[in-house]
Amino acid sequence: MTPSAADLAVIALYIIVVLYIGFRSSKSDTDDKDNTESFILAGRKVTLPFFVGTLVATWYGSILGVGEFVYNSGIIAWVCFGLPYYISATLFALLIAKKIRKSNILTIPDQIEMKYGALAGTLASLIVLVITLPASYVLMMGVIIDMFTSWGLVNSIILGAVISLIYIYTGGLKADIRTNFAQFVIMYLGFGALLYFSYSDFGSVFDLAPRLPENHLHPTGGNSWQYVLVWFIISLQTFIDPGFHQRCSAAKTPNVARNGILISVGFWMLFDAMTLSTGLYARAFFDINNPLMAYPTLAESVLPPVWKGIFITALIATVMSTLDSYAFLSATTIGNDLLKKVKELSHISTQKLTRIGLIITAIFSIILATLLPSVIDLIYKTSSIAVPGLLVPLLLSFSSKFEIKGKNAALIMLAGSLTSLTWMILGEFSVSFVSGIEAMLPGILASLIFTSIFMKRVKYE
Repeated sequence: MTPSAADLAVIALYIIVVLYIGFRSSKSDTDDKDNTESFILAGRKVTLPFFVGTLVATWYGSILGVGEFVYNSGIIAWVCFGLPYYISATLFALLIAKKIRKSNILTIPDQIEMKYGALAGTLASLIVLVITLPASYVLMMGVIIDMFTSWGLVNSIILGAVISLIYIYTGGLKADIRTNFAQFVIMYLGFGALLYFSYSDFGSVFDLAPRLPENHLHPTGGNSWQYVLVWFIISLQTFIDPGFHQRCSAAKTPNVARNGILISVGFWMLFDAMTLSTGLYARAFFDINNPLMAYPTLAESVLPPVWKGIFITALIATVMSTLDSYAFLSATTIGNDLLKKVKELSHISTQKLTRIGLIITAIFSIILATLLPSVIDLIYKTSSIAVPGLLVPLLLSFSSKFEIKGKNAALIMLAGSLTSLTWMILGEFSVSFVSGIEAMLPGILASLIFTSIFMKRVKYE
């Protein structure tokens, strides 16, 4: 893309505003610097508008990947990336959102440790750390910055990481949530503009059918229904998503946690409608060698100056909101759930340890994003390993009707994750009996089998 001076001014203004909001949030806590809940959970005072804004904004970190999926496959992108997650998020809201807020825990590992003991808590910390390290989003941010600056991918990765994380270091979750709200507004404005100008230039999205490949309008995109079903199972990762748990814990009341998620589902539907429509416009009218550039290519064609800058800002805001949120989750896991358990470090405040965790997170994410361009695929695979390990034990930890002994809970977690990992490794060696079966499925099955062996119903006298 070739932004004009006006476009660059819009982008610069966004960066200034976000940094101001972030640092301003940290200054508002000057009397509460050593308060763990204030730094990690924004004092558990997050109101409904900010809850919705931060939860919606953190959903779309791989926005260019969404455009690539729509460009290559059509509406199946919504069937796989949208619908299953609406269902899982709704079930999360109805089943456990209020329970998370009422439990007053800080993190997922805290919940696991409280229910099953230190060993299971440590295992949960390691699993959560794997799925929260934001290397893929650091890479995506670098790609977007390099796209319109041509400063080089490595320089863009470092710059993007520093801008995204510096205010989190000082302001914690409060800075994250307040900047997320601004980013939430910008991402809707940018994609709304792209849809409007696409409609003005090319007509209604409902008239695109003759210009699209036949499979682009089929719910399965030419794939089997088994392929689609797998995505519904993958969406169960919502139940172990640390971002959901952290924000529910930070909500002002249990009702804010539940209602905030339900309202967020509606906003996700709206944003998905915009990203799906604009992706189809790009497919109908442009022959793009790199489908990852579907949205930027469409924007370059239809958006006038200033609006193009707003759209580029929307791309940055969409990725940045996910990057800083997951970086803070990773930092919290390192600081609160791992370093704080080390005897020699236990005297250091959780806030300081979390900041150390953020530095570690930033360094490792930059290294991975620089050296492993396929890190997005790596994150997908680690999610397939994490879900079977955490899903069942975490859900049961909120139940008072069943109990599992601590060591047995650790065995269930290991059985689920190691089964998926083994299945994935066998698949790399083309072992025939694993072919065509998502690694997450045998992992969840193993977790359920071990749970059925070790789980006991609580008897009330």
